[in-house]
Amino acid sequence: MVQAFQRAMGKERANEIAREVILELARKDGERWAQRFGTDLAAMEQVTGVWAGGGSLVLEPVGKSAEKLDFNVVRCQYAEFYKELGLPDLGYLFHCNRDFGMVEGFNPGLTLKRTQTIMQGASHCDFHFERKG
Repeated sequence: MVQAFQRAMGKERANEIAREVILELARKDGERWAQRFGTDLAAMEQVTGVWAGGGSLVLEPVGKSAEKLDFNVVRCQYAEFYKELGLPDLGYLFHCNRDFGMVEGFNPGLTLKRTQTIMQGASHCDFHFERKG
């Protein structure tokens, strides 16, 4: 469907609209996660465990404290799926982009920094959650 919109209105505009919708849905998901688990970094760690449930993601802990939570995703079945389809750009749009919106809804006092993703061809995704000063 997104590819049809890209052809009809141009890739850039279609992706912009999709990104806005996806981020809004992700914010609402973040709010629901916060209601279920709380809003601190320990709660975020619980949420990431749910994300990895069923083996869809393989997480490698890097470090954690009261102020930070760092881990790598070393296997992502979402990336594998979209790459098999030849659509990693859409995979990034639909899945990787969600992470930032989810954090906004979960707790606006947290930040997420990520410099690379498997979806974009990196060996791993690096997640760095931090409480804002």
